[in-house]
Amino acid sequence: MTDIVTELRTQALESTYGDDRRDALERLAERYDRADEAGRREILGTLADVARDATHREERELARERLEDLYERDSSAAGTVVSTYCWLATEADYSSEREAALDRLRRIGRGGVSADLRDRIADTFETVSEEATYSAEREAARRGLSELPDDGDVAGGGGGSGGGSAASGDDPESGDAYLAVSLTEHLSAARTEGADACLTRAEELHDFVDRHPLDDDAYGEVRDDLSSLVDQLSVVADGQSDLGEERRAQVERVADRTKRLYLRD
Repeated sequence: MTDIVTELRTQALESTYGDDRRDALERLAERYDRADEAGRREILGTLADVARDATHREERELARERLEDLYERDSSAAGTVVSTYCWLATEADYSSEREAALDRLRRIGRGGVSADLRDRIADTFETVSEEATYSAEREAARRGLSELPDDGDVAGGGGGSGGGSAASGDDPESGDAYLAVSLTEHLSAARTEGADACLTRAEELHDFVDRHPLDDDAYGEVRDDLSSLVDQLSVVADGQSDLGEERRAQVERVADRTKRLYLRD
């Protein structure tokens, strides 16, 4: 089962043809209930990656729809779903998608989630209400914040009956782990795409780590490594298009160390 899920993930992310990518997303969602714990994590992670990063709008929308379906069926998908929509609410390229994410977070928050996820949603609303460029987004965030229940003690979230601990909701940090893994993989891949692309990905990962601290002795060292990497890549990006072998190896080391930090527990 896990091998099939991995094949479908590759198809969803890398196939040349849009129809094949969309078919893979549908088949991944269909396999969720039959997948083991690792398979469910991989399915959720794939849908989250496509929901955030796919080039084509219809694929992003399809991935978000399937994430919502899984959230309704399985409360343990809540961590990934909330983290994905929090990211979309602040980072999506299009205002319509940011507003849609805010609306989804508002409905999730009203329905009841764990205290950790409620706080994450509240932080997102506060950030958007204070920093968003467009008034419609600021107003949507303020509305969502006003509707959040004071006591977010409904464990797991979602209306589903499946899952238990099969996926991410029982671990409040698991949603962060999915995003961290995705961002580190993007950084690792970018080391062969040129200095500018690598700098962009390093800055994204640095910002994520800065916003998601961990109670771990290695956290400060990893954050410092990323700060140093961003500074060095900034200099390189100003002067040359490609990274040398030594710099590519450094990028890989920092990305791998960051990934292991967020997957440690």
